[in-house]
Amino acid sequence: MSGRPGFLGGFRQSGTLERDTESGYGSENQDVRLGDSPVLGSQGGFDPVWGTLGAPAAPAVDPWEAPSNQADAGPTVEVDIFGDGFQISGKICTGSFPRISDWLNMQTGFFQVQDASITHLGSANLPDPDHQQGTRWVRLNQVVLMAERGARIGSGNGGLVVQKQKRRATIVTPGYSLRGYLHVHAYGSMKQFLESPDPHFIPMTDLLVRWTNDPALIGRFGFALVNREQLISLFDEPASPAGEGEASDAADSMSLERRAGAA
Repeated sequence: MSGRPGFLGGFRQSGTLERDTESGYGSENQDVRLGDSPVLGSQGGFDPVWGTLGAPAAPAVDPWEAPSNQADAGPTVEVDIFGDGFQISGKICTGSFPRISDWLNMQTGFFQVQDASITHLGSANLPDPDHQQGTRWVRLNQVVLMAERGARIGSGNGGLVVQKQKRRATIVTPGYSLRGYLHVHAYGSMKQFLESPDPHFIPMTDLLVRWTNDPALIGRFGFALVNREQLISLFDEPASPAGEGEASDAADSMSLERRAGAA
C-alpha cells in the first residue's frame, strides 16, 4: 500500500487533502495574503492610509459645513477684529450672553465669525478682493482688539451693575496705539487691575485707534475689548482740568473726519 510514514511509523492514505474543508480556507477561490481581510470582504491589498477597511464612504451631507438654517440663535453683534497685521469685519452671535464682553471672555481656542471678510487695515468698507466673504474661524490669542460697531440685532437682559471709576489711558499693543477710557473698580489700583487675570479682554469706551506703522490712520469706536495678553504698556493719564479733555477729543475727531474725507 502506497503512502507515507505517519505517527509511530504507521501509514496514511495520500489521496486525501490535509486541509480543513469546513473552514473555507485553502480552496482554489481564496488566496489569503498579508493585509487581506476575508471576513470583512475587502478587496485588494493593504491601504497605507485607511488600512484594511478602505476609504470611508462619502456622507450625504458635508459635516464640515454648517447649514445656514442651523445658525445660532441670539443677539448678533457687528464687529471689527484687529490683530498684528490683519483686520476682519463680520458678525458674532453671542447666543445666551446679553453682552459681547461676557461671550468673548468665555471663549477658548478658535471662535466663529459669520459673514466675515478680511479688510484693508483702517478701511472697513473696502473688502480684500482676494478673500471671499463667509464664515471664518479666528484664533483667540491672536486678537489684539475687538471693536463693536453698528446696532445690535436683538436685545438681552440687563446684568449686574458694578460701581467703577472711569480712567483715561493710552495703551500700546502690537501694531496699535489705543487711547480711551478704562473702567476700574472703585477704590481699586491700576496695578491690581493690570495684574488680575480676569477679565481676559478688557473693556474700553470712546476708543481712538492709531496704527503704529501709519500714525495718520485713525479709527474710533464707542466700545471695544482689548486682549490683556497683547498689552505691552499702559499710560494712566492724569485727570485733566475741565474743558481740556473735550478739546482733545474734538481735535481727534477732526483728524478722523479729514482722514475719512480723503479716503
